[in-house]
Amino acid sequence: MIRIILGLVIFLLCAPSAEAINVSAGGAAPDFTTSSVDGKRISLNEYKGKVLVIIFWRTDQERSVLALQDAKEILDKFKSKGMEVVGVMEESDNKEEALMIFKNKGIGFPLLIDTDRKIYSDYGVRVFPTTVIIDKQGLVAYDIPSHPLTYKTKLRGYIKKVLGEIDESELEETLSPHKEEQDKSSMEASRLYNLALKFTESRIFDTAIDMTVKAVNAGPEMAEPRILLGFLYLETKEADKALEAFKKAVELDPKSHDAQTGLGGALILKGDIDKAIEVLNSAAVANPYPQMTYYELGKAYESKGDKAKASEMYKKAIEKLIDKKILPSSISKCE
Repeated sequence: MIRIILGLVIFLLCAPSAEAINVSAGGAAPDFTTSSVDGKRISLNEYKGKVLVIIFWRTDQERSVLALQDAKEILDKFKSKGMEVVGVMEESDNKEEALMIFKNKGIGFPLLIDTDRKIYSDYGVRVFPTTVIIDKQGLVAYDIPSHPLTYKTKLRGYIKKVLGEIDESELEETLSPHKEEQDKSSMEASRLYNLALKFTESRIFDTAIDMTVKAVNAGPEMAEPRILLGFLYLETKEADKALEAFKKAVELDPKSHDAQTGLGGALILKGDIDKAIEVLNSAAVANPYPQMTYYELGKAYESKGDKAKASEMYKKAIEKLIDKKILPSSISKCE
């Protein structure tokens, strides 16, 4: 009996959902052509030959924003393999707030405006958010209603299946019930991380470190808590611990500019100035918001006694602050 129940649970988890949209799995995705918030005309046909994830969302829903964040994270890993993501919002929704959400969360994929709710109607969207996965042939493969605890696991599994990286049995294993426990751990890690940020903002560093260590233990695969922990150790001048935290963060997310900048800062604290300059220069080149990196480079050159170069780096940091009209931030809130 237990095996029958377990098999039923796995089947329900793995079966394409019929709750979110009216289009059946295997059916042709309804075509659309609409404008993005920056005025570009975008159509579904442009994505033929790629796996496309469409997220129908609302600005006033936290779970909608969480779906966007999760999709961004997965896109970072699968874009090179032929995956794309677009967000779709109603024409009547708050465009300014939507743009602010995209900017604050570092989301770079297109945001489309659904004029007169035509796309919503054609797809038969029933809940918010709704995530639709379209395969390379333009067929609806899967959809995910709302933002369940298993959202990221499901989306990653569906993408890998549509890309041909796993078969049906491997997908079933990916979506098996024990994965839900992993998702709960990630949620707990995010809760502890956000709590640690609040203590950090209040400069209660001992408590912030304690919360961040707990977040790392709850979500060992997450880079953000380790980055925060590294910066906290920089603040308390614990160079070895900071270096260890940043090295692990870089392993988990090699593209993280924050992790690279923090690593450079830890190397400065350790006295390895030449290596710090090498790491920070590399981070500055790839970082779209390198003001913090230039600041750390200024410190490194100042430690070497190169006042001219230090002054140049500090000047660049200030110029970036003025250009972007934002404060330097090495850590971002995870929700």
